Amino acid sequence: MPRDRVLEIGHHAAGYCGKLFAHAGYEVVRVEPSGRAPAWASEQALELFLHAGKRRLRGVDSATLSALADAADVVIVEAAGADALADAGFEDWRTPVRVTITPYGATGPRRNDPATPHTLLAEGGYTYLMGDADRAPLSLPGHYLEFQSGTLAFVAANAARLSGSAARIDIGMLEVVMMMSQFTTMQWHCKGTVRRRAGNEFWTVCPSNLFPLRDGWLYVNIVPAFWDAFTLFLDKPELLLDERFQNNDRRMANRDDLNAIAAAVIASMDRAEANRRAEEARIPAGVVHSLGEVLADPHLAMRSFWQTVTGPDGTSVNMPGVSWRLDQGPRARLETAPPEDQGHG
Repeated sequence: MPRDRVLEIGHHAAGYCGKLFAHAGYEVVRVEPSGRAPAWASEQALELFLHAGKRRLRGVDSATLSALADAADVVIVEAAGADALADAGFEDWRTPVRVTITPYGATGPRRNDPATPHTLLAEGGYTYLMGDADRAPLSLPGHYLEFQSGTLAFVAANAARLSGSAARIDIGMLEVVMMMSQFTTMQWHCKGTVRRRAGNEFWTVCPSNLFPLRDGWLYVNIVPAFWDAFTLFLDKPELLLDERFQNNDRRMANRDDLNAIAAAVIASMDRAEANRRAEEARIPAGVVHSLGEVLADPHLAMRSFWQTVTGPDGTSVNMPGVSWRLDQGPRARLETAPPEDQGHG
């Protein structure tokens, strides 16, 4: 049975969408854009992470691009705005499922406004919540916005294909940011609470913080259902009778006292003891791991999370796969090919 064909055009958002299609067994052709978008990693690292298992074309002229689009079942185009889509001839393509990813969507008064991931995160409210309360706000590291946008493009395109429908799917990255703020909007509508920067604390439940250990760090996030178990983790059952901590609202009001009590106990533990006690008490807590420890994590290894990718020079590296599995077999081995020069300007 022939595989569905996906045409991918763009930078990190389109690249991540195409990655998900490639990992799901689709035939993916990537048209390399001119220039390189700002990145958090090296060009080689991004090629291995985003573009393994794809056929990559460079120097594609408009006629060839149109032919590739018409031959595809799904086309994913990431562009700077509506005019850039029009310039590419997008509206003339006959691809059954066509998806665009632009900063503000392909319609509306801002359809051609310039933006970067950082300005979109700030405009969508994310930046306001990141960092310490008494310091400047921070932006999210990495390519969170681009990869979230690519994920939504993947889901929407698959829904159209599985339903047998032709579709024109328009993803605005600002709307992606706004969609991810459901917890923030719920706090306002249900409690009249405006979230604010609170450093490492989640703020709406207490304790939820990063605490130092003798040899590292431990993060805990104690929602009300885990409060009793957390007192056992600390070996301080008397806290159950302390009027300051009788419910989450009181724990929030007395958060400095509670954080100080928890910090004093946790500082006496090492990582192994903290893990053991957290597992025995069955609380949501986790020791902060180094990159090497994450790479060697037995749970991720058991679930075949790491995927072997071979670069154009023959070097093999382990890269993160996808977070879902279609079967219980090992993940496929993918290769990253260099772009094929089409000979056009």
